[in-house]
Amino acid sequence: MYLITVALLVCVSLSFPYERTKYIMGIPVTVKTDRREVPAKIFSVFKKVDFYFSNYRKDSILCRLNRQKILNIDNFFRQMLEKSLTIYKDTYGYTDISIGNLTVRNGHAVDRCPAEKSDTTGIQNITIKGSVVVLKNGISLDFGAVGKGFAVDRAVEEIRGETEKTVINASGEIRCIGKCSVFIKNPFGNGAVAHFKTVKQETGISTSGTYERGNHLFNPFRKEFSASFISITLFSDIENVYLDGYATAVSVMPEEMAVEFLNRKKIGFVLIKKERCYIKGRYNDRFITELTFLINLPECKKRR
Repeated sequence: MYLITVALLVCVSLSFPYERTKYIMGIPVTVKTDRREVPAKIFSVFKKVDFYFSNYRKDSILCRLNRQKILNIDNFFRQMLEKSLTIYKDTYGYTDISIGNLTVRNGHAVDRCPAEKSDTTGIQNITIKGSVVVLKNGISLDFGAVGKGFAVDRAVEEIRGETEKTVINASGEIRCIGKCSVFIKNPFGNGAVAHFKTVKQETGISTSGTYERGNHLFNPFRKEFSASFISITLFSDIENVYLDGYATAVSVMPEEMAVEFLNRKKIGFVLIKKERCYIKGRYNDRFITELTFLINLPECKKRR
């Protein structure tokens, strides 16, 4: 059993002989494992994802596509693109990779890939013909809503079968190989707000929220930064790329739509509102046990 604090993660783990952290993709990526060779393999995958899909690197493959609007892509890029398009459909368009110009212009990094003047968005402006991707009407892509989850999944593929106990923690995007004991960071103050244990031998956990970073969640329909919940924790045994994309969508969906969406997908969740109450998922027992709140935080009253 491993001990983890999630949501703007500070990880505390027990009984791991090997632990390493590197800053990749602009975030701390921490690996805790029972095998010496595992961290290097995981970091290598994250570096590849960063080179392919970063909007903060002018030399990334994504930046090249956003500049040229046409590019030959390989299977690695295609995987990310196809999964992103699936997530777009799943989330009714709330996780939209076509908002690149808007998110880049609203970023603060000096070295970001330049953004077009166009405010045009829309998945219909992405055309895939064989191995060629074409971006129409001046759109640019941004994989920020799914990139960490995709990196976690590809890293797990790289090490699967080589380890019995490993935690990959990419700043809120987590994969536990083996059971984990998890603390959710308190969005209202110091320490943890809740604790739970996973029940499966492999579990994905995805977090999102405003916390001390302020709001960084972009609503593609309003074309502005907004957030419906102060803290989101999702857990399931599906791929992290989907959890990552769903967490982003739920962050900006209306409350009733968000809850219905997650329950329909049979994903476990804990959603915390700024009004200081929480909503828990109908299918939580499939993935976690012993959910305990550590501060006085009541369950939100259901709307009539």
